[in-house]
Amino acid sequence: MRTSQLEYFIAVAETLSFTRASELCHVAQPAISQQIQSLEKELGFSLFVRSTKGVTLTPAGRQYYQDVSSVLAALQRADQHAAAIAHGQSGTLDIGMASSGQSGIFRIISRFHGLYPEISIGLHRAISRTQGDQLRGGAYDVALAPLCALGGGDGLAQACPKKEALRIIMSAAHPLASRRSLSIDDLLPYPHIIADAPGDELIRVTYPYIAEHPGVTLLRAEDQDIAWMMMTLGFGIEAVPETVIASLERGYVMREVRGYKAALEIGWIHLANNENPAFATFLEFLNHQEL
Repeated sequence: MRTSQLEYFIAVAETLSFTRASELCHVAQPAISQQIQSLEKELGFSLFVRSTKGVTLTPAGRQYYQDVSSVLAALQRADQHAAAIAHGQSGTLDIGMASSGQSGIFRIISRFHGLYPEISIGLHRAISRTQGDQLRGGAYDVALAPLCALGGGDGLAQACPKKEALRIIMSAAHPLASRRSLSIDDLLPYPHIIADAPGDELIRVTYPYIAEHPGVTLLRAEDQDIAWMMMTLGFGIEAVPETVIASLERGYVMREVRGYKAALEIGWIHLANNENPAFATFLEFLNHQEL
């Protein structure tokens, strides 16, 4: 049987008129009659009682009408759901989170979810050192990060990049915390904390003076949350984007450091060939947002 036959049957069952059904379906009445007869032959029983007084459903026809109505409604819902996914109005979007301090992400996700509630959003831990591999392996669609932290951009693309100035922070109990003004020389004796990443490019960008001072102790954290915990425990100093500092909990101080000037270009990193329609909708949404 064909879907069109079922639609014709529903039309006749609801109008109890082949003439009216043909008008609703925009099909000639003989064609409607022929298709219903073909359906009855295939089923092996009559759906209608035909008489000079009109058309009525047989008991089997009444049950078939109830069941077929549910089937066609389910097919319509399936069509609509699939279309929504194909057009990026539904589906799943997976986002990598490197730190709970990325409050800008929370605002973006909240606004996106408000506009597209049918898109299911999954949040996943983005491990700093393996973030590039996670993206390439499909662990998530997108993550907010500096491209230089991913150990090469092969196969990756960056959306909405933005320069973020870095500032030096430390635990309130750190030996340097009592000093209001510091120089780079003051920082050198103390461990420097950084979320680990492949290669040394992130280190060079974050602490540009380290190249001239190879004796500086570098503490590599598994991710940004661990780096922040190490800093609050007094293990060392840390360079953090200004937008992240505003969302951090208490227990740290920020200090001006003479001669220190660094910035990271942070953007939404994703596979260049990502074909997820929900991600395409998110990418279009990002083009109209500010962190």
